[in-house]
Amino acid sequence: MKVALVHYHLEPGGVTRVLENTVQSWKNSGKGPDQWVILSGRPYTGKILDHVRVVEGLDYATLTDSIDPKTLRLRMEDATRDALGQLPDLWHVHNHSLGKNPALTQAIAQLAKEESPMLLQPHDFAEDGRPGNFLNLGKSHERAYPTGGQIHYAALNRRDQSFLQYVLKDHPSSVHLLANAVPSVTPSDLVKTRTSNSGIPDNLYLYPVRAVRRKNLGELALLAASHPEIHFANSLGPTNPSFQPTYEDWKEFGKSLGLSLTYGLGEQTNESFPELVQQAASIINVSVAEGFGLGFLEPWSFGKSLCGRNIPDITSDFTQLGVNLENLYSNLWVERSLLDEEYLRNKIKAALVSIYRQYQVTLPADSFKRAYDAICQGERIEFGCLDEAMQKVIIQKVKTSQQLGSSLREQAELNILTREEIIRNQNSVRENFSTSVYGIRVQQIYQKIIDSQQTTIEFADGQKMLEQFLSPERLNLLRA
Repeated sequence: MKVALVHYHLEPGGVTRVLENTVQSWKNSGKGPDQWVILSGRPYTGKILDHVRVVEGLDYATLTDSIDPKTLRLRMEDATRDALGQLPDLWHVHNHSLGKNPALTQAIAQLAKEESPMLLQPHDFAEDGRPGNFLNLGKSHERAYPTGGQIHYAALNRRDQSFLQYVLKDHPSSVHLLANAVPSVTPSDLVKTRTSNSGIPDNLYLYPVRAVRRKNLGELALLAASHPEIHFANSLGPTNPSFQPTYEDWKEFGKSLGLSLTYGLGEQTNESFPELVQQAASIINVSVAEGFGLGFLEPWSFGKSLCGRNIPDITSDFTQLGVNLENLYSNLWVERSLLDEEYLRNKIKAALVSIYRQYQVTLPADSFKRAYDAICQGERIEFGCLDEAMQKVIIQKVKTSQQLGSSLREQAELNILTREEIIRNQNSVRENFSTSVYGIRVQQIYQKIIDSQQTTIEFADGQKMLEQFLSPERLNLLRA
């Protein structure tokens, strides 16, 4: 079997890491395709991937500067012929419908019409709080979900799988659950020594993420206000320039209240990431949205406990496979009286109007009530659904109120699990999410596609995907 793997770029991070894990597992197990080539819009600067071909026009592009889709398709086909000696038996395409390049979406539609077997793997969705991406697709969205017996999809979690199955209902395409791999931690990564000049605070609860808005940095400050004996820190600052002012505001806000909190700790020490993790008392998560949820699995590989916020939509797959996350909280409630009611209502209304307008969808008549009832329960508000301005108001009041702090401590339960509990989770991660297990699963899916009966190519209604994500109940002011 000869396979072509496709992504916009091979910069360090999410999808590139998935590709590296895939190829590494094939090499280690010998249970991969006979040949493969990786098509990218940018050169690869890492050391793991080989057989890479740069295809001009495959990189990120807008509606106005993307190339002709037919030209892109022909270039992709030429690159595979050059690398494999023929067109691939199967195309494995990552994030083709994300709206990062409408020409790729159309090129994949053309390959589908040629009845090419393919595995389409969305890691993220233009329909999920990314209106700019969605608009960048333009009319390509009408052909974003090709379907046929020889076209299969892979989803990172059961939520995405169910959404894809809804879109593809009455169509012959199968949707496979394909969770990302979690690389094992080598003994050399497990650094246990602590140097006196490391700059690592005592009793550190580390949030090992780069700062982006959905990572909910304000909740880290809220926890610091209610847990002064713990030092909270995230690891890295933002790379997105538009988020830099908000990030700097959080840094100044934390300092002004004297919180036991550091933003960007990894950039203020010479310690490596494994050393930073090992010297933390616990790992913590406060993110309100994830695609896969690596942060719920990776801590156990390092032998570390995890506490903080759960995202059940994402983690239900993990718990079914034996990863115990019962110590995490799904909501963090604060008193509604802490905020001006009219201000809150206006914020919710404005956010609903804005996001529905951006997606060019009519706002449902009962949308405000549905959104408000999801964010508020009785006299309580879910802190993780509020924007930065409202979060700061609440944090200031929590800092000076023992009663509010006690309520948050009871809800959060930031306890470190026992060694036995950590090891059980570590074993579950190793057994179900190792790179070797992942590589075998990918190869099995490939074989199912090759063995599938070919059918006439159609295009599913992409608006059905938008219906799944664009719901008033899913409104979060941190993502609006």
